Amino acid sequence: MTSLDSLQQRQINLTHAYVVNNAALYSQSWKNIPNPKPSQVKDNILSRLNGSKVGGGYGVAWGPALVMDGEYAAHITVVLIGGKNENDIVVVTSGTLKDSLKDQVDDLDISPMIPLQKLINSCPAPVSISQGTKDGVKAILDEPSKIGFQGTLCDFLGTRQSGSTIRLVGHSLGGALMSVVALYLKDKFPSFNFYCETFAAPTAGDGFFASYFNKQMAGNALRVYNTLDVVPMAWCATSLDYSLTLYEPDNVIDEKTKGMICSKMDTIVNSNLNYTQWGMGNAQMELRLCGKPQSNCASYEAQSGYQHIYEYITQLGLQLGDIPMPPFGS
Repeated sequence: MTSLDSLQQRQINLTHAYVVNNAALYSQSWKNIPNPKPSQVKDNILSRLNGSKVGGGYGVAWGPALVMDGEYAAHITVVLIGGKNENDIVVVTSGTLKDSLKDQVDDLDISPMIPLQKLINSCPAPVSISQGTKDGVKAILDEPSKIGFQGTLCDFLGTRQSGSTIRLVGHSLGGALMSVVALYLKDKFPSFNFYCETFAAPTAGDGFFASYFNKQMAGNALRVYNTLDVVPMAWCATSLDYSLTLYEPDNVIDEKTKGMICSKMDTIVNSNLNYTQWGMGNAQMELRLCGKPQSNCASYEAQSGYQHIYEYITQLGLQLGDIPMPPFGS
């Protein structure tokens, strides 16, 4: 098995996350597939993994399970098994999907915060997460696979051998959700070894959540973020304030985006919400990538979009063509 803490494994994890992010899009136009079937999404996942530089050699063992949002897919979740080690098990869930209102609501529903005990009974009472995170995690856990193995993610994992190592991977919203899914599964399946790796993720909860995650997942989690990516700065008021001037003087924030960020900052401050990223200051749980501004980005929106997605590819030693996905600017 590839070392969990290696550059090659991070490249594989990022590839898996990005392929699942775009699995409900057509390959040529990269537009949404209306009312996608799980079989279509599965075919896209397999063909694109095998067409990538480092992510191939995996089969789909469970799912993909799609949480439908009108005619669009949300929270695409899949279990992959294979790689160089034929028993490498990885659970991947998608980030914010284009045109999915549910994903956008789960992204932005940050107040009031709710006790994590609503998902994990054994969790200490003060630990809190966002309502949107709770709703997204519950949707992932409740949605059954309608092809292949019939049942939920937990139904499938219950068939795995005791002592198995299971990787949990997600980008952006998917990363925030996976950090909570990791705690839920660790509580439910104590005989498994869970490893969680997230990319570009906003925080799921407060300072108590961060401390609880750090204790439960010590040595078994890595949060990868780009210093020029706005999304991991959510939802801390101080870092969001910094994000307003992040790309100046070349890319000044537009008024619409500034208004949205300032509104969220007001909510955080007025409601005394202590959103905190897990792993902060811990070299074993946090990987800081120093992104480089792209001169061909003409606006704050374009620069932030590039830094949130494409800069992770180059910062982790891959080329933009190494992962089949929409080209920048599409």
